[in-house]
Amino acid sequence: MSNVVLLSTRRLPPTYFDQVREDLGDQDITIDVVGWVAPSAWVADKVNTFTLIGPGRMPAAPAPEPEPSTEPTDEAPDAVIAPEAVAAPETVVEDEAKVAPAASQVAASAEEAPAPPPPPAAASRPAAAKPRPTGAKRVVKAVEWRARKARKVAGRMLPPAIKGSAPVKFLRGQRATSDLGKNYWERVLSRRDVLATIDRADVVIALDAGAIWAGWNLGQRKASTPVVLGLPAARRELDMMKAPAGNG
Repeated sequence: MSNVVLLSTRRLPPTYFDQVREDLGDQDITIDVVGWVAPSAWVADKVNTFTLIGPGRMPAAPAPEPEPSTEPTDEAPDAVIAPEAVAAPETVVEDEAKVAPAASQVAASAEEAPAPPPPPAAASRPAAAKPRPTGAKRVVKAVEWRARKARKVAGRMLPPAIKGSAPVKFLRGQRATSDLGKNYWERVLSRRDVLATIDRADVVIALDAGAIWAGWNLGQRKASTPVVLGLPAARRELDMMKAPAGNG
C-alpha cells in the first residue's frame, strides 16, 4: 500500500478524492491531506487524515438518519366516547344563562376603572463626544490619513483600461499566490504533526500554485521522497515504484 500526501491551498470537495484514486490507478492508497482551506464537506470517509493548517474549521459530521419507530403506542386507533359523557343541550343552555350576568358585571367594572398613568419618558442624554488624539497619536493619525489619501489619488490616476489589463491582473495574482505560498510553507514548518505525516509519505503531491513553494522546499529537505506537481507526475512515480516488484 502506498502512502500519498496531498498539499493543497484550495477548497476540495469530497468527490475529488475519488478522482485522485482513479487517476493514480490504485484504490488501496492511503491519502493524507495538508490543507490551507477546509474541505467543502465531511471527508473522514474519503481520506486517512485531513490536517487543516489555515483559517477556518473543519465541517461537522453529518447527522445520522433517524430510525423508524416500531414500538406500539398506548393510544387506541379509534377512540370511542361514551354517550353519558356528552352533556345534554338543555344543560348547556342553562349554564350559559348563569354565566352571562356575571360576565356583564366584570366588563362593566373594567370600563369604570381609571386607566393607569403613562410611564415618564426617559430623559435623553447626548452621546459623549469622542476625545480627539493628542501628542504622538495625533501625528500617527495624520500620517495614516495622508497615506490613505495618497493611495486613493494614485488609484484614480490610473486609467480603467490599465487597471483591468491582463498584465496588471497577472501581477496581482502572482503577488497573492506568492504570499499564500510563503504562509503555507511557514505553517507546515511550525507543525510537528504535519512534518511527521510528510516523513511517512511515499509521494508528496503539490496540487496547486499555492503549494508549489512548500513542495519545492520539501524536495530540498528530503531527496529520498519524490515531491511532484499534479496527479499525472505522481502516477509515474508510483508506477516506477511498482515496476521492480512486477519484473521479479
